Amino acid sequence: MTNLNIIGKSRTLGLSKIKMLVFDMAGTTVNEHGIVYQTMFSTLSNFGLGVKPEEIHKWHGANKSEVFNHYLNNSDIFKMHSETYQNNFRREIYDKFYKSLEEQYFTSDKISLIHEDLPNIFTNIRASGIKIALNTGYNKSIQTAIINKLGMNEFIDDYISSEEVSRGRPYPFMIHSLMERNNIKTTNHVVKFGDTKNDIIEGKNAQCIASIGVLSGADNYQTLSNSTIIIDDITKIEL
Repeated sequence: MTNLNIIGKSRTLGLSKIKMLVFDMAGTTVNEHGIVYQTMFSTLSNFGLGVKPEEIHKWHGANKSEVFNHYLNNSDIFKMHSETYQNNFRREIYDKFYKSLEEQYFTSDKISLIHEDLPNIFTNIRASGIKIALNTGYNKSIQTAIINKLGMNEFIDDYISSEEVSRGRPYPFMIHSLMERNNIKTTNHVVKFGDTKNDIIEGKNAQCIASIGVLSGADNYQTLSNSTIIIDDITKIEL
């Protein structure tokens, strides 16, 4: 098992016996220019759910369907309607959100890898015997489409969506599922990387040996202060 050095803002973290690195997608390995949160806000607003722009920040990294459920379940007007109406409304708002994302992601060049060197970095890490996995709050369809569009299957080992587990971030279930699928028995051999507070809490809840904050996406140094260490971007990982 290879040693890793994580080069932070003020210090370097050395890790040994690592078997898997779990990376968030949007803001950590994929640059999507904040489209997902802009689309989330506009969808909630267009459906009359009264969300304020500053409220969206706390949902960075969360399961997107759980965000919509939160606002729907706290809407007095929504709760006045029948169960059939509620179910139809939920489907409608989910569909609108994901169709809007797909239109912006896949009919333009708005998404790209977070760094041009990412394929080489991940390929070298995998060559050392460490698995690379991705997790996300997107649904499985969009996650797979992004991975295919950017050719990420060529330099990762596995990926999982919060849609595949009972609860998304900050719950640890995605990481634990990835471990089980890749025959990794202890979280002392797993490192989580992410650009949001929910990513960091997810890694800590999973009891990963380290939960690394990345400044290339949604959250800032202060918001990520609970990280084991904070790095500028994924290029700060060395073997």
